[in-house]
Amino acid sequence: MGGWTALLGKSAATVRRALTPGPGGLEGRDPEFIREMLPRFWLAARLYFRAEVDGFDNVPDEPVLFVGNHSGGADIPDTFVFLLGYHTYFTVEGRPLVGLAHKIVTRMPVVGDFARKFGMVQADMDTAAELLRGGANVLVYPGGDVEALRPWRDRNRIVFDGRKGFLRLAHANGVKIVPVVATGGQETFYVFNDGRRTAQLLRFDKLLRVKSVPISLSVPWGLLPADLPHIPLPAKIRIQVLEPIDLHERYGDDPDWDDAYEYVTSVMQVALSRLAAKSVIPVVS
Repeated sequence: MGGWTALLGKSAATVRRALTPGPGGLEGRDPEFIREMLPRFWLAARLYFRAEVDGFDNVPDEPVLFVGNHSGGADIPDTFVFLLGYHTYFTVEGRPLVGLAHKIVTRMPVVGDFARKFGMVQADMDTAAELLRGGANVLVYPGGDVEALRPWRDRNRIVFDGRKGFLRLAHANGVKIVPVVATGGQETFYVFNDGRRTAQLLRFDKLLRVKSVPISLSVPWGLLPADLPHIPLPAKIRIQVLEPIDLHERYGDDPDWDDAYEYVTSVMQVALSRLAAKSVIPVVS
């Protein structure tokens, strides 16, 4: 375990100014809460999910955009495991990590409060760009609710639904992408079907920015359209941080976004498949 006490090219004061609460800012982030609760939350994650997070040594000492696959429905347990692992490895005093989340998550009782205190904010490209320029690391899940509510059969697939905004965000701000893959989160409940067509028919995609309304099975709700915060099954969660990808170095100043998307998602899919191969029995191992 180690901490970053020096921020490359940014003084601590500069970073603090960049993270000053404002519109869409970090008014909910609570370093003291993180520092106080981190040991017990991390212990709980290790015991309940048998959580493993590897590869933080791949993270360069500069602002980066973490890009992850998203699982677990409303609970998003792999996201919380990553946040805990990050702050355990780099310490609360290290480079701040800010997660971008759907507004439903940030406004959700209990789960949303925990998320905000750990630095998660409502997803917004301008806010993300400002944070990166200010010296923070940013965590994004391009697949959003479509991926978090993907069917059980697709639990070990990258499902970004063709969304490429994360590529433009990294490229425009001159930061590297650090892919993060996780298994186990989608085994904490059961999703029967792809709910994108239902969301369109109900116009939830337009009214609520909810892109998926599948049928799920969880504790204590049983069968339910979409998902509510539930008691997650104690599936083993494994997370692997991959080597950084420099879009400028690979694609220059005018990337082919389709090619870049295919490359990043392919790299992540290969790594996710390898990680998933370690699980012999779903939920149990």
